[in-house]
Amino acid sequence: MSETTVNVRYMVDDVEAAVEWYTKHLGFSLLSNHAPAFADVRRGALRLLLSGPL
Repeated sequence: MSETTVNVRYMVDDVEAAVEWYTKHLGFSLLSNHAPAFADVRRGALRLLLSGPL
């Protein structure tokens, strides 16, 4: 059975701080970082798009 990726957009106040939290404390790996607009991180089948304020 193949693993399906689940993509979730998550609004955050500070993209850099969110990237640090998810990578250092929760074991996510950084896919791309375009702070302050957005970044995406991944852990297993979960991909989070961390979106900064508009």
